[in-house]
Amino acid sequence: MTTACVLTLGLSLVLYLAATLLFQGSFLLRKTGWESLGRRALLVGVSVHVFGMVLHATLSGQSPFSSLLVIISWLIIALLGGALLAEHYTRVRYLSLLAAPLAFLALLYPMLMPVELANRDHVLVQYPWLGVHVVLSLLGYVGFALAFCTAAAYLLQQRALKRGRLNHYLPALDTSATATFRFAGIGFSIFTLGLGMGIIWMFGAPGAHLQGPDTKIWMAIPPWAIFAYYLYARGIHRQQSSRLKWVVIVGFILVLANLFGVRHNFGEQTPNTQSQTAWSVLHLT
Repeated sequence: MTTACVLTLGLSLVLYLAATLLFQGSFLLRKTGWESLGRRALLVGVSVHVFGMVLHATLSGQSPFSSLLVIISWLIIALLGGALLAEHYTRVRYLSLLAAPLAFLALLYPMLMPVELANRDHVLVQYPWLGVHVVLSLLGYVGFALAFCTAAAYLLQQRALKRGRLNHYLPALDTSATATFRFAGIGFSIFTLGLGMGIIWMFGAPGAHLQGPDTKIWMAIPPWAIFAYYLYARGIHRQQSSRLKWVVIVGFILVLANLFGVRHNFGEQTPNTQSQTAWSVLHLT
């Protein structure tokens, strides 16, 4: 990654941190003007981030899947874009309050621990099922992240109401509940497609390309099942309890554990050798 790209990412990280602090100050200290400043900082941060990613793609000529930093960057941009659009076109308020710190921490991790995905271009060109699996899974993660934010807002508002005080910085309970259901439903639908593509890849990889069971795909099943349970309980049985919001939060924690804690294990065999190739580490699904 070029120096200009690194500078844009560093500036985005600073702006995300500034937006986080401004939103938290507006929320905790009741500084009315800080909210608008935080939203402006977040908008500028997203704009700089997009510019940095476009600059990186133009100068490097690499695939968007060339490194964990690039992949997470586009994931953060999608998350913040979805949060800002939801605030603008729906009754969900202050979703950025939760999305900003999530974006800051998500960008900080790959910047401190960059992981290269060797020969990734070759893999995606030769085996498009894998590329479809990756893209759809990441889009599903965005939906789960937004559902996590609205579920957390619901629980915070409910806690304030139990103390006899309405938190004007958070959306109403019915608004948060509806937004959580819709975000979870969209994320679940897309993630299901991505998981299906991953299973097709796992069982249909050519030759002995896949060495044994892929732990990352199997570990994606528990969060998928948790969100399926939430959607069944909320959509079919019309349950409205706060426990369902904790189900969403636990499901998203498992998503993060799978995203950052488990690796794909790939190996490619040829007639002359049984050794794994150099691209046997794919740190993202």
